[in-house]
Amino acid sequence: MASLDKSTVRNEVSRLKDDFEQLCADGKITSESKVLMNSMFMIIELILSIFLERSTKKDNKNSSKPSSQTGKDESALGHLGSKGKGKNENSGTTKNTRTRETVTLSTVNSCDVCGEDLMDSPCSHIERRTKIDIVFEKVVEHVDAEIKQCPTCDSTVKGRFPSDMHGPLTIW
Repeated sequence: MASLDKSTVRNEVSRLKDDFEQLCADGKITSESKVLMNSMFMIIELILSIFLERSTKKDNKNSSKPSSQTGKDESALGHLGSKGKGKNENSGTTKNTRTRETVTLSTVNSCDVCGEDLMDSPCSHIERRTKIDIVFEKVVEHVDAEIKQCPTCDSTVKGRFPSDMHGPLTIW
């Protein structure tokens, strides 16, 4: 399997775009296909800009600086102990990404089974579904659905999730 670096991938996408534009100029591509392919090229360029623009921290292995003039390598694993040695665990994202996160509450107002008003009933727990999308930033959208117990018919009723929120469930 061939290995591709950043410039090779960008060059290949650029070459494919040029080939496509030549086919368009020759009249071999329909207008519908042209719109579709231009959209696909835009998405590919967006993905390239997101995933290939990460900057690598310079150290003595990838620059001409000696090790005495570069910062300490925090990625090296040491032994965890009282002196704070070991890799610092950071669950954060890379430096060049932005994340916008929202939480929406899907409330339960009435029982689906008997129609009882549940406005004053306490919420017993929350169920969460998460949708992650990448636009120009990572977008994380949480929807929490209330789950209540109907005092009249003892049914368990849950708030509704949007139709595009499928997938793993997290119960709080």
